[in-house]
Amino acid sequence: MIAISVTGKRKNALMDLRFGRAPYFALYDGKDITFIDNPYFEEEHDVAPRVVKLLHDKNVNKIITGEIGPKAKKSLDQHQIQTIMLNEDRISIQGIIKKIF
Repeated sequence: MIAISVTGKRKNALMDLRFGRAPYFALYDGKDITFIDNPYFEEEHDVAPRVVKLLHDKNVNKIITGEIGPKAKKSLDQHQIQTIMLNEDRISIQGIIKKIF
């Protein structure tokens, strides 16, 4: 399962460059796209490890986002979740899927 940090719950939503602060994640299983809320995006502390656990619990093994911090990197490594970094701030979920798959 792949998670993409996104700005909205639509298939044409844009990727959110912020991993832990993205309000939503698009989950892509190779066929279908579903969306989940990020309940931690407005929290003050230790957001990234909680987001990684949330995604790990959803069987995510790959993240596509714009940037991650050191806490996120450490937690992703611990959960053996691969990270794909894109620096395109105006790319949609559909554009990412076409580009990577």
